[in-house]
Amino acid sequence: MQEQLKTHMADDADNFYFMINPYFPTAEMFAELSENLPHLIRYYSSYQKVIAEKIKKLEGIDLPLIAVNGSCEAIRVFLQQYTKKCLVAVPNFNEWEITDHVPINYDASTDEVRIAIRENQVDTVCFCNPNNPTGHYREDIELLAAEFPEVRFAIDVSFIDFVDEVIPELPKGKNIVLFKSLGKNYGICGIRLGYIASEDEELIKSMVSRFPIWNINSVAEFLIDQIIEHRHEYEDSRIKIIEGTRKMVELLKSVPYLQVFPTKANFVMVKSEKPLDHFNVKSCDNKTGLDGTYYRFAYNKDYERLRELLG
Repeated sequence: MQEQLKTHMADDADNFYFMINPYFPTAEMFAELSENLPHLIRYYSSYQKVIAEKIKKLEGIDLPLIAVNGSCEAIRVFLQQYTKKCLVAVPNFNEWEITDHVPINYDASTDEVRIAIRENQVDTVCFCNPNNPTGHYREDIELLAAEFPEVRFAIDVSFIDFVDEVIPELPKGKNIVLFKSLGKNYGICGIRLGYIASEDEELIKSMVSRFPIWNINSVAEFLIDQIIEHRHEYEDSRIKIIEGTRKMVELLKSVPYLQVFPTKANFVMVKSEKPLDHFNVKSCDNKTGLDGTYYRFAYNKDYERLRELLG
C-alpha cells in the first residue's frame, strides 16, 4: 500500500487531513453493500443518463446534469474545452488552476471581482463556494452572474451542505455552471462520484458527449440508491458535522499560537507560529498564496484530541 494511503487516509483520532463524513454511510448500509457486492462487481451499471436522473433525485436538482467520475473529471473537461481565460479565486482546489487564468484573492469584494473581470477580459470566473481551503462563503454570485451574462461562472459547491443547518439554495442563472463532488458530504470519496449541472442546456448537451456512456460504476450507482433511502440518517450526520466543526473551531481559537480563519465548511484553515508535523493535518504549502505556516483542519469526530496534540 502506498505510504499516502497509510497516513493521510487512516481513519483514526489523529487524522485531520481529509474532509470525510465519519458518520455516514451507516453500518447498516455497509452491510447491505457487502451483501450485494458480488452482483455489483459481476454486472454492468446503468448508463450515464439513468444515473444522472438518480443524482437529480438525490440532490433535489431540476437542471440538466451530467454524472461524473469525481468532480475533477468534470473540471478538467470544462476548463480545457470550454474556457480560454479564467478569473480564479485563490487559494483554491488546485484543479481550478490548470489552464490560463488570472488569480484573485478568495475573499475579494464584489467590486474587486467586477474590476478584475473587466480589466482582464476573462470568459469564466471560478469560485469554490465554500472555498477550499479557507472555508470562505460568498453570497454575491447570482448578482455578479446577472451583471456579466456573457461570462460563465463555474461554481464548485462540493462543501455547500455544511454551510448551515439549512442548506443554501444553489445559485441560479443560465451562465452559472455548478460542479459538485458527492464524496466529501456522503462519506464515499473512494468511489469517485460527482456532477456538473447548469441551466445552459446546450452546454450540458455538448459536454455530455465528451464523457463515456458508462462512466459510473455499479457500486456508485448502488450507493446513490441507498443514500436516497437513508436520507434521514444523512441529514443527522450532516448536522453533527456542522455542530462539531463549530466546536472544533472554538477549541482551535483557544490555542495561542494559531490564527483561525472564519469557515462555512467542514474544515477550517489556520496560520500557525509552530510547525504542525507531528500528526495528520493538511499543510497548505501547495496552495497559491500560502506557505507552510498555513494548515487545513478537516473535521474529526475526535476533535477533542487536539487539546493534547496542540499542547
